[in-house]
Amino acid sequence: MAWKDEIQHVVVLMLENQSFDRLLGFLRLDDPSQRIDGLTGGETIPADLGNPARVVRLERGTQPALYVTDPTPGHQFEDIAVQVFGQARVPDPPTPTMNGFVDNYARQEGADHKPIGAERAAAGLACLDPSLVPVISTLAKSFVVCDRWFSSAPGPTWPNRFFVHAATSNGYIDSPTDLQALAGFLTTRFRLRTIYESLAAAGRTWAIYYGDHAQAFGIGTLHRYASDNFRRLDAFAAEVAAGTLPHYSFLEPPYMDNPGSPAGDQHPPHHLLEGERLIAWVYDTLRGNAAVWNKTLLVLLYDEHGGFFDHVPPPATVPPDEASAQGEKFKFDRLGVRVPALLISPWVRKGRVDHRVYDHTSLLATVKGLFGLPAFLTKRDAQANPLDDASFLPTPRALDDTPANLAALVPSHAPSPPSDKLSDLQQSLVALSAVLGGAGGTGVPRPAVGGRGEIQSP
Repeated sequence: MAWKDEIQHVVVLMLENQSFDRLLGFLRLDDPSQRIDGLTGGETIPADLGNPARVVRLERGTQPALYVTDPTPGHQFEDIAVQVFGQARVPDPPTPTMNGFVDNYARQEGADHKPIGAERAAAGLACLDPSLVPVISTLAKSFVVCDRWFSSAPGPTWPNRFFVHAATSNGYIDSPTDLQALAGFLTTRFRLRTIYESLAAAGRTWAIYYGDHAQAFGIGTLHRYASDNFRRLDAFAAEVAAGTLPHYSFLEPPYMDNPGSPAGDQHPPHHLLEGERLIAWVYDTLRGNAAVWNKTLLVLLYDEHGGFFDHVPPPATVPPDEASAQGEKFKFDRLGVRVPALLISPWVRKGRVDHRVYDHTSLLATVKGLFGLPAFLTKRDAQANPLDDASFLPTPRALDDTPANLAALVPSHAPSPPSDKLSDLQQSLVALSAVLGGAGGTGVPRPAVGGRGEIQSP
């Protein structure tokens, strides 16, 4: 019996803006032979790139104050150049130093409109003790951690989410945050061929489930699927319970943080525990129907690192297409910063580490092979490593050999303080909704901003 013959459902939950080291860098697995490429606790980094002798230690964070990060670390292309190369101009050859994170964050403005400074920046970039994030820590110890999974491009949410759907962003590396940008965005340039057309061509079913906004609706070619394939998150729970889950499911978290309706995306300044609650809900929902669970692979991913520290240099890669290779800012010939990635299924090994290099297009390469899709989308997914067979088992684990009721691990907490401004991601989603004539959301039927469906009562 092979996992590739038995997996009938691939479920992807992609959250926002966390680096591998921040969430998993201090995690230790029960088997000492399974060593995550994480942190020692002795890492130091320049507080000021102009004075490299002045260094600060990146602490092991244990304080609940770290659940809310405000201001948001920089994560545009220009910020990431500083973080990865220690200078605003990418050197030739592009040799990463991974020493510019504190310097870059120190220049972000606080509520007083002044730079927050190195001391506050270093404290805010502390990597978390596993006890602060019990859900992802429990899943990592119980299933497979991929500790070489990189974002597909050194940029923000939009290009990286395009890569997870289409294996390219067609040369786009920025965030569209106003109506003018979005009006031009929704042209032929962003009518990309996606994994969803390939699934349909192979007779496979798919759906995108969203909390309040569907960022995937920024891809013009997906608009024609709005009424049939874009669904609210509560529909995911109903379809799992009924045994009608599609072959491929992509889950988008609630992005808007409103009173009584908190965001679950983990994008700063949103509360990390709301994302933990969402992860637990998705896992508990799948495990709650044993017939579905025994044929499912859940992949937990983050779109990009969000400006948080990671020590592993991103590797080189291939441009996906000509539009990318001729980009003005960037040739799409190297990956972005490392992000958390877990493989969760009764078919994966317990407490193991997969050290192969992956990016978001590895998911697409895996799905192509798993479901017999007709062709690769771009040069990027064609050369990407699919998931390694060594992470999988010849027979599935028993249900009682997997953790239950992860929702109970999430501690109660005070709500996040209200933010007086939208993040770049939220601005882009509001602008997308306005361009499409939506009433607060970007899916069909039109959702209410901030709605979370059944997630409020998992």
